Amino acid sequence: MKSFTIRRTLSLVFTLLIAAAIMLVWIIKKTTLSGSYISGWTLSVMIVYLSLYNLRKKLPSLPLGSSSLWMQFHIYCGLLTALVFAIHLQFNVPTGMFESILALNYLLVFFSGIIGLYMTRTYPSRLSNLGDEVFFEYIPVLRRKLHDQIEILSLNCSSNSGQTEIPEFYRDNLRAFVVGRPAVLSHLLGNSSRRWRIVLQAVTDHRRYMNEDEQQIMNEIEKLLKRKYQLDAQYVMQGALKVWLFIHIPATYSLLIFMFFHSLLVHAWSGGLS
Repeated sequence: MKSFTIRRTLSLVFTLLIAAAIMLVWIIKKTTLSGSYISGWTLSVMIVYLSLYNLRKKLPSLPLGSSSLWMQFHIYCGLLTALVFAIHLQFNVPTGMFESILALNYLLVFFSGIIGLYMTRTYPSRLSNLGDEVFFEYIPVLRRKLHDQIEILSLNCSSNSGQTEIPEFYRDNLRAFVVGRPAVLSHLLGNSSRRWRIVLQAVTDHRRYMNEDEQQIMNEIEKLLKRKYQLDAQYVMQGALKVWLFIHIPATYSLLIFMFFHSLLVHAWSGGLS
């Protein structure tokens, strides 16, 4: 843990030094046309390098360095692109249609990368704390089975004393949670949802008025409710990771295409292609 902290500190210091050097070059070159070319080509090279990380993951057998090392460079290089991007725009908002689309495309890639960094750093440990991880495609099947089990226990239960209030308690306090969709925002941020807290409190409060048979049934129901909550959390986090990849990677390739045409237009208008 100590060595990891040292490596992270050194990486941050090195990144800040590079950022300071970039700012120094911009201060010297900002009034010249070459400054825009330097920042533009620097940004292009950085983004091309960042896009190669996805290729590196698909070719793990090649002697190109460890994936973790590539990931560290990917993170800090990605952060530095924000500074180079701002310098390339002269810290202004683009006005042309093509330039605006290109800028928005970059911002989508950058901020989706930040979100992805948060998710890939926090979700694996949170998923491991939710018990055995279930395949994403199989989670809806398990949630349906849990729904059926909870309803059977709740609506078809009986106690030795005759009547029981568990069916009514289920309909009034539990059914909305059992049949409801996951609380997406709460699971994404790692917070317990308000509905889940209300359900747990209702179970705790109602258990005090139950006889021994009813409490045994309620204990089984509570276990199933907790499993349903865990599956909801797994479904949301696994789904978020899948959606993130479908946004970040295509947006990166789109950015590469826009960058290519942007460089063609810039050189054409400046006479570089004549």
